[in-house]
Amino acid sequence: MNHSLSKLNKTEKWIITLAALGFILWSVIFIFRTSFIAIDGKRYFCLFDDAMISMRYAWNFSHGVGLVWNAGERVQGYTNLLMTLIMSLATLVFDKSSAALAIQILGIGFMLGIAYANMKIAELVLINSDQEQRATLIRILVFLFALLYYPLTYWSLQGMETGLLTVLLVFAVLCAIRYARSQKLNDLYQSALYLGLAFLTRNDSLIFAVLLGAYILWETYRQKPGGRILLLLFSALVLYFIFVAGQFIFQYLYYGEFLPNTYTLKLTGMSLADRLTNGFGFILPFLIQVGLLLVLGGIDIYFHFRKEKLLLFLLILSAIAYQIYVGGDPWNYWRMMSPTMPLLGILFIGAIVEMTGTQSAMKSSRLKFLRSLNSQVCIIGLLGVLVANAYFLPEALFVDRPFYVSANEHNVNIAIALRQITTPNATAGIFWAGAIPYFAERKGIDFLGKSDRYIAHLPPDRSLNLNVSGLKSPPGHNKYDLHYSIQQLQPTYVQDFKWGHQDLTAWSKSTYREVQYKGVILYLLNNSPAVLWNKVKIIQQ
Repeated sequence: MNHSLSKLNKTEKWIITLAALGFILWSVIFIFRTSFIAIDGKRYFCLFDDAMISMRYAWNFSHGVGLVWNAGERVQGYTNLLMTLIMSLATLVFDKSSAALAIQILGIGFMLGIAYANMKIAELVLINSDQEQRATLIRILVFLFALLYYPLTYWSLQGMETGLLTVLLVFAVLCAIRYARSQKLNDLYQSALYLGLAFLTRNDSLIFAVLLGAYILWETYRQKPGGRILLLLFSALVLYFIFVAGQFIFQYLYYGEFLPNTYTLKLTGMSLADRLTNGFGFILPFLIQVGLLLVLGGIDIYFHFRKEKLLLFLLILSAIAYQIYVGGDPWNYWRMMSPTMPLLGILFIGAIVEMTGTQSAMKSSRLKFLRSLNSQVCIIGLLGVLVANAYFLPEALFVDRPFYVSANEHNVNIAIALRQITTPNATAGIFWAGAIPYFAERKGIDFLGKSDRYIAHLPPDRSLNLNVSGLKSPPGHNKYDLHYSIQQLQPTYVQDFKWGHQDLTAWSKSTYREVQYKGVILYLLNNSPAVLWNKVKIIQQ
């Protein structure tokens, strides 16, 4: 590649800077719209509820309680160790609401890093030395695409590990491709380092590491076969497996198990056939939304083959295949596929550039035609982004409130009420295991088992339907035993008395009281000494 292509000209710098500033402004508005004034008159910032589970682990860790959900209970109810440790830095410095805000702001940084790395990958994959006329357009569109895919932005700004995983993945891809071109050991070890950190972020990133490792091995042997290079490759592999082995050893020594409790919760008890049925049903709407991008990217690989394009396409397909294998996800915001969507953007932009003009046409064209060609590429690119984001446009354009924010507001109000009308030894029985225990500062009883080994080892309810498109039984939400969680453990507060095919509402009438506090409805254990009864209005005896 021509060295000059790796440097942005003044126009590109201005456009990309303006795009970055525009995204930051949009993100600030988004973050503000995810905040709310709670019943105590204060503004609260809150992440997606699963991210708040990690925040509770992080808060306890940074305040000397341990990397635990409840003090004294070593159960690994998270699968994102690195993200949780990053969160612990925020919880060490800030109060609970500000710590959540800090993680949201960090998400902006993740997104900008993703867009930058995506642009650098595009330089290597799409731009040849004789294509400088198209370089500016490609770089700008690829940079923008990474910022414009709403699900990736949503999860990143809502505190999930998706943003961190994506930035590590795209930098690992960038370094791997650079190594294949230059054979510089620095790029090889950087790729291994990024992949190792990605493993700490999510263990299932192993599928990306396998593909990138195979690509590096192929390129190395194709260019420099020999014993010395084999030793160097082995050393990079060792570097990666230090992270893998280190996490497994830590989990066993600290939690007594090699695998997280969430693995048992989500992947045991369901047959492969059931998981695949769930997975195929779940993934179909995603394939419809991004089908245009996938088809054009695949066609371009066929007619303008480059092994780097094939690598990106295989990474995308591996994420889709993995989502099917695990049986879908409780939320159709494409959390698992989002990390590879910037790579799909590269393939899509490359495809439409090839579609709208050939090399010979560009060489013989006048400047006016070139502008017309660029307009065509921009219009088709914009249409592709709109199609991929069509389902999410009301949120992206601030017409609708962001997904689950109303639930966050309700849960934070419950947490504040519990903190004000119960003593510290009260317990909270909950389906939402994040915001309520985090802000209430009370021991939690996790009805759905992320941090409860007993629930995690139960057989799943295969007929559970939570109205998630294509899913018959959402993983991570289909194991429960309310007789154990409520009747046996009798938490001070219960969020609800029914889930799936179990309903303890009739039983609860004689054991729990329905009360109101500052407009919040709560179900509290009758005559519990952990409740300050003089502060609440009893609705039902």
